[in-house]
Amino acid sequence: MTQSAFLAFYPQFQIYAQGVVLTEYIQQANARFSDFDEDAEEARRLFVAHKLTLYAESSLPEGVTPTRERIAAAGRGLRQEVASKKIGEVSVSYTETSALKSVNTGLQDLTETTYGMQLISLLKIYGFGKYIE
Repeated sequence: MTQSAFLAFYPQFQIYAQGVVLTEYIQQANARFSDFDEDAEEARRLFVAHKLTLYAESSLPEGVTPTRERIAAAGRGLRQEVASKKIGEVSVSYTETSALKSVNTGLQDLTETTYGMQLISLLKIYGFGKYIE
C-alpha cells in the first residue's frame, strides 16, 4: 500500500502526509498483512487508520486540535456490553467488549477504535497466527 492510496481512502489523515508517522505505519502494515490475499489492502488500511487514530489522541502538530478531536471521535469504537441490570430504581452497569479478551496477544489495543474492530474481523477470518506477539 502506498501513502497516496491510503490517503485517497482516508483523506481525514492528510495532516500526516508530510511526517514520518504515516510512513512508518504503512511500512508496518505492508510487512504484517501480506498473507491476507484479496483482503490485504483492507487490512493494511485498517491497521494504519487504527494506529493514526490512537496517535491523534496524544500527538498532533500544533494548531490542529479540531482535526485531532474529529479523528479521535471518528475512530473511537470501544463497544460496551451490559454486565448487570436492575429494574427497581433502574441500574445498569457495562463491561468493555473485547474480541481478543481471552487471547493473550499484543493486539488488545485493536478494540479501542472502530478501525481496529474491523481489523479484528479480518484476523478472525485469517487466524491470529503470526500476529500474536
